[in-house]
Amino acid sequence: MSVQSTQLVRELATAVSTQSQVANRLWLTLMTVALFALLPRINPAETQSINLPLGLGSVAPASLYPILFGVLIVLIVAFAAAHAQQVRAQKLAQDHIDRMDASDGELHPRELFDMLRQPSVVRVAPLAQSLRGKFQFFATANECPAVLWWGSVAYYVLLKWASIGIYFVLPGWALWSLGMRLYETKTLSATLWFPAGVAAFALAQVMLTDFLYSFRVLSHLSRKPSKVKTG
Repeated sequence: MSVQSTQLVRELATAVSTQSQVANRLWLTLMTVALFALLPRINPAETQSINLPLGLGSVAPASLYPILFGVLIVLIVAFAAAHAQQVRAQKLAQDHIDRMDASDGELHPRELFDMLRQPSVVRVAPLAQSLRGKFQFFATANECPAVLWWGSVAYYVLLKWASIGIYFVLPGWALWSLGMRLYETKTLSATLWFPAGVAAFALAQVMLTDFLYSFRVLSHLSRKPSKVKTG
């Protein structure tokens, strides 16, 4: 690669890493709030107050849950927007890198990009690549046995399904659980139904976007070199 190409790959990796950091932080914050939403159900008629963590004191359940529901809605929308931007940045970076070539014996721009970008909560492809022993047990990808190669592809599918279930379904479950809790206790304001629906739609949208993008990653992992061993 030329110096200009190397610098461009570094800038693309930095840009994608920045988006990943924002999405990761919002997801962790969202999970903190979701933890409260998924706590064992408390009957407001039987409990006068709920002790908050970190020495924040106590609050009445009737006041806590509506506020918690509103915060959860805001965080879900913010996380969905951040994740959508992260996927968009990854697509733009990968589109450009796919058009870059590497001379024989040189490090491919894609490998440099993967090494420079920071990890993400939902990024599982490196585990599949590690399973096939790329750059570890075999000198080149051509020396990797086909059984191990395709095994790593199946491993990626399993990891991606599990990560999507935790990354997206868990916040959605928290939103639904808290909404039903408020509905049953008749403390859910009608004004929160619409934003709750918007948050659920945004979460479903980015989950579908990530699912579809995973097929692109899967195609790269499945692209077997012509000299891969069949043993």
